[in-house]
Amino acid sequence: MASKILSLFLILMAVGAGLCSAQTVGKKYYLMDGLFFEGMPPCVSSDNVVAFIVHKDSEGHEVMELRLRKSFVLPEDVSKYATPAEDVPGSEAFLMSYRGGMGQKLPIGGAVRTLKTEEWMGKAFPDFKVKDTAGKEWTNADVVGRPMVLNFWYTGCGPCIREMPELNKWMELYPDVTYFATTFDSAAQIKKTVENRPFLFTQIADELFFFTAFNVSGMPVTILVDKKGIIRHIEQGTGTAKLRYMQDKLQELVSE
Repeated sequence: MASKILSLFLILMAVGAGLCSAQTVGKKYYLMDGLFFEGMPPCVSSDNVVAFIVHKDSEGHEVMELRLRKSFVLPEDVSKYATPAEDVPGSEAFLMSYRGGMGQKLPIGGAVRTLKTEEWMGKAFPDFKVKDTAGKEWTNADVVGRPMVLNFWYTGCGPCIREMPELNKWMELYPDVTYFATTFDSAAQIKKTVENRPFLFTQIADELFFFTAFNVSGMPVTILVDKKGIIRHIEQGTGTAKLRYMQDKLQELVSE
């Protein structure tokens, strides 16, 4: 009962965090520092954003501008994952509105902020002991010497489900990596989802250890760990730019 209550609580928090609700069917673009990104930009989460501003054109297109807190330093290589302005419908109007300081500012006072990426980057992955849906027990000792990917998801998260095919490709490209997917849903609850749209990661279901360890609420969240067990990258949300960025970072970890 406690697990089910906490599951409902996490779902509500996920919606409040704006991660699962941030993506819609089709392409959704974000505007940041004058650049367009398909899906949430790499390295950016709700904790880094001080203002969400909607810009629209006369044909009904719209884009969400993300204004980042001044203390947040964006990695220099993020710009290479941007979508060319000419590929974004309404981009000219959006940029005029952006440069003119216009657009509709959305309130974010009630946004849920829990996972603090800065507190985990460069730290050792916490000790764990969990069982997958096949009953196999996993600990830190089972993944030492190999990079590890940990993805947080649940069955009601549309963006989580839409990114699964791309995550599966990583397993083909980088077979010498340990891949975990963790969810607070039960094995029975995820069965239909992973059968209809296969998610090939090792599934850790009906388990809250990783959620409580990292204070994850909004999903999807993906954590990349190097061969020495050090957390190297954490991404909240998803989208074309984020997935490309994470794959490049995973390639670096594999090559080290």
